[in-house]
Amino acid sequence: MASVTLEGTSKKFGDFIAVRNMNLAIKDAEFVAILGPSGCGKSTTMNMIAGIEDVSAGTIRFDGTDVTNVPMKKRGVGFVFQNYAIFTHLSVRKNLAFGLEVRGEEQAEIDRRVGEMAEFMELSHRIDAPSVSLSVNELQKLAIGRSAIVEPSIFLLDEPLSNLDSAFRERMRSDLRQLQRSLNQTMIYVTHDQIEAMGLADRIAVMDHATLQQFDTPENIYSRPENTFVAGFIGAPSMNLVRVRIAERGGAMFADLAGREADAVALDERLARQARASGAAALTFGFRPEHLRISDQPGNGSLAAQVVLVELVGRRKHVHFSTGQTGFVGSFDRGVSLRPGEAAHVSIDLRKSHLFDPETGLRLRLGEED
Repeated sequence: MASVTLEGTSKKFGDFIAVRNMNLAIKDAEFVAILGPSGCGKSTTMNMIAGIEDVSAGTIRFDGTDVTNVPMKKRGVGFVFQNYAIFTHLSVRKNLAFGLEVRGEEQAEIDRRVGEMAEFMELSHRIDAPSVSLSVNELQKLAIGRSAIVEPSIFLLDEPLSNLDSAFRERMRSDLRQLQRSLNQTMIYVTHDQIEAMGLADRIAVMDHATLQQFDTPENIYSRPENTFVAGFIGAPSMNLVRVRIAERGGAMFADLAGREADAVALDERLARQARASGAAALTFGFRPEHLRISDQPGNGSLAAQVVLVELVGRRKHVHFSTGQTGFVGSFDRGVSLRPGEAAHVSIDLRKSHLFDPETGLRLRLGEED
């Protein structure tokens, strides 16, 4: 297996910067997702790792060895594309066997491994069928199996499930994770789907506008986003990001929503320390929709709000509130009784909330505990 390290790696196409100063250290046998919106540079990053694209600056290392100028065919990587890239004129068996035959494996070994992979990918009943006759779902399973069967030290997947129906995508996510663990491969997975990234990866590299925004575990990406982009990109609904005025009254620190004292949240000790240290008159207050609670009565830290819209999403109820000119969303169990136009009192779990610098977008922190 192999670790993958990018050091100051950049890619330019003319004057356009596709990837800017990427520093990424992927551990041996780790499953890493590169996540971001379309055009952020995630596929270009993968193509540089594969050797499909030359780097404009920086270094790429596999297990500490510089492979920046090593051609793709000598890098020992497996690659699965969104568009399958299989030999449609060959049977399923021949497609699975192709890489092993090129390597000169014994026929008995080829037959054994082809049979095992066909069974794992649930293609045994189609093993002698022409690939052109396969369904879209079966084609993607074949593409993954054909690359995986040669057991590359580094396995790269560029949005391999995006063409599949939703039910099958969920199944394939489980199969991919099982495959990665059984082969103990270093797997790098490009996607714009946060559900895939959060469900599959050991760590996620979040990108935006050619730049790495955060590289961390799914839990930290969700609970401790480095900036407002990550906070707003991850989650459905995403984190509420509300511009607030910071004020000190009676020795306590308050976040005044919409700049109004009437719509104020009293900050806890951690957030108050951050606010004081920043010295800023205005900050961005971030809190997840599921960290809102409905209060029975005003006061006790609750915030008066009006219900604007109620959405039923599966077993959850997403409620849009407004207070003054400020809007935010809460996510509750389906049994919560709220209707548009009603007044409500909501409280925010400050232990799981954050303050961000509105200029840089960075999360405020005074140490690792923050």
